[in-house]
Amino acid sequence: MRKEGLLSDIRVITLLLFVLAALIAIYVYPPPPADAGLNGNLQYGLDLVGGSSLQLKLNGTLVGIDAPEDVNESRIASFLSDALDTEVRPYRTARGEIKYEIRKSVTTEQLADALKGINATIARKPDGKLDFEEGVTRETRDETRRIIETKLNMLGLASTTVRTVGSNLLVIDLAGIDIKTAESLVGEPGKFEIRIQTNGTGGEIKEGEHLREIENITEHVVYGSEGIRSVRMVPQRRSESENAPWGAPFTLTEKGATALRDAAIKYGALDDPVNHELVMLLDNVVVYSGPLAPELAEELRNAPVYSLISETGVGDEGLKRARELIIHLKAGALPVNVQVLGAGEVPAYLGAKFKKGALIAGLLAIIAVTLVVGIRYREKRIILPMFFGLLSEVILILGIVATINWLTIGMMGILLVVLLIGALLRWWKYPVTDLTVGVTVLLVISAFILSAGKWQLDLPSIAGIIAVIGTGVDQMVIITDEVLSGGRSSSMYHKRISFAYGIIFASAATTIVAMLALAFMALGTLRSLAIVTITGLLIGIFITRPAYARIIELLV
Repeated sequence: MRKEGLLSDIRVITLLLFVLAALIAIYVYPPPPADAGLNGNLQYGLDLVGGSSLQLKLNGTLVGIDAPEDVNESRIASFLSDALDTEVRPYRTARGEIKYEIRKSVTTEQLADALKGINATIARKPDGKLDFEEGVTRETRDETRRIIETKLNMLGLASTTVRTVGSNLLVIDLAGIDIKTAESLVGEPGKFEIRIQTNGTGGEIKEGEHLREIENITEHVVYGSEGIRSVRMVPQRRSESENAPWGAPFTLTEKGATALRDAAIKYGALDDPVNHELVMLLDNVVVYSGPLAPELAEELRNAPVYSLISETGVGDEGLKRARELIIHLKAGALPVNVQVLGAGEVPAYLGAKFKKGALIAGLLAIIAVTLVVGIRYREKRIILPMFFGLLSEVILILGIVATINWLTIGMMGILLVVLLIGALLRWWKYPVTDLTVGVTVLLVISAFILSAGKWQLDLPSIAGIIAVIGTGVDQMVIITDEVLSGGRSSSMYHKRISFAYGIIFASAATTIVAMLALAFMALGTLRSLAIVTITGLLIGIFITRPAYARIIELLV
């Protein structure tokens, strides 16, 4: 009779379904890598597998400018772009003021000298200080972050986390990547440029050469940011033959296609394509140089061509070069230059030791609290449900970590529906103090977790899981004591359980509020500690505690 009531209870069913969903997320879907083993779809931070961490500063200047009335915003931006040799963009602040973003670092003296050309000066704030500061707009910071993430994803580093700190700092953790490789990947990306060979012979320009070495035999055609519309992610060949060369396919904008055709006609590339190669540079360094295909040259005689394939060679080497060129085309041009402020590295062998130690610490935490509870109650009907409740919380947290992007949405959505339906149908005999407040907190936290982006298990995350185990035991002990000390009458029993829930909810709410402050401040990896703790507390309040209370009611 008790068993039937246990398996038919909505709270127990909810817990079992969520545990099943978490296990599926970790080990079944999406299919984990073949060599994942017990790790499944879990992603680990660099402090558990080794790797590098980079702190990047985005170079830029935000300034207010006082100019004559006949000098408008566009003219100021255009003039400064030419004078400072960089992009300058006007933007409107939250107060409605017009300021300018200079996409490189300049001094007040350099800017003041440049502004003399239009009889303008650097504006002053109400306190008399110059309206001048280092930094970039939020849009530029986010754009830079997206481009870096795109480049890393294309390199197969999709688990890499890129965090923003302040207005012009990025922190990048590259698990499994040594410091030298990390700096070469993200430390010095920059502008992408297409040029055309005007003198010399074909094959004279080599990859790796600097612009200054080829500047006298090439001419500028277009920059990637204004000339390239889209880039296909996968290399392709012009035919199905195995001997056909691989290439990087991309599409030009109207400006880019027109500029290419005009340059090809002007410098004779249509008549002699072999000796008039198309040259691509990233940060003024040649990353590709190859002649126009004969058929392309013929097409350009009649009209601009928008779809191109830059051929890189045959075989595996050609395929590799095509993939690298796609990366340059897709993510080569950052809106601003970046500067490596700091870098750190955790060797792989040390990360493996940390990972093993963290696993042992987690297991010892569960075993230790189980022993303490066993000494306290000396009753397996209490110890086993409590152990299962703690283990299920850990599994649910790991499930969210494994596939946060879709699992969090699904779990939070299902939980919300269950809570609302349960409240209407009076399934929840032991509600928290205020279900409405609980649901609101749930939605806010789930939205925050989703906005946090990629989530990896690191040492602070493990610490958060251990903290959840500790608080979980405290809450279960409160429920158990109320069950054992109360009378068996229905009214008295439910009253004492409701009282226990009030204590649990108040305690969890204060911890969540404290952790929210830490999470929103984005203090490096401490954010993962806050997110894990908050997630574990919410799982406990809305999933495991109701199920545990029901199990104890039926078994004790």
